[in-house]
Amino acid sequence: MDDKLKAELNAHLKAELPKMIAAHLALATTQAQVANAVNAVVAKIDESKDDPYRTTIHFLAGLLTFCLAVIAAVFSALNGGNADPHLLGYTMLGGVLGSIAFVAWLCTVAAAIIQVMKFMHRHNHNSVWTWPVIWRGGLLLALAVLGGLAVAYCVRYGYAILTCLSEPVGLVDSLVGLFQLAWRG
Repeated sequence: MDDKLKAELNAHLKAELPKMIAAHLALATTQAQVANAVNAVVAKIDESKDDPYRTTIHFLAGLLTFCLAVIAAVFSALNGGNADPHLLGYTMLGGVLGSIAFVAWLCTVAAAIIQVMKFMHRHNHNSVWTWPVIWRGGLLLALAVLGGLAVAYCVRYGYAILTCLSEPVGLVDSLVGLFQLAWRG
């Protein structure tokens, strides 16, 4: 095909194609097909239930991501050259590590609870005491507990760094100590 023929075909298509599409859309069968397609899409949208938990899960995922970034930054700073436990910045990092790890665990537990509620809403379970809900809830709770082990270490060792202890104390004592030190004037 030479350039002249290409130019003629291009000009013809530009002029005639909109007319052909308009004529096709004017046909009753085409209008019926379009209406059926739109109705099918609307019906599919109506079938899917609204997800009232999505924004909460997105918020918790964002907060958890922030907490993990802070934890990674604290570990990076603790591995730096300032390893003197009596430096104010070093002890502050211990407090940050302990408290942000606890917040990360709270986000994980909240996300697990919201996921179970979302499952119940999506599948019309009115009670927590149905096997699918118990199964999913138990699995998510187990994951939150396993994640809590790492949090316990971060909280305990963060409190030990904060208070210049030679070894960490228990988890409850560490949490109480973190809150007391944070709000003490």
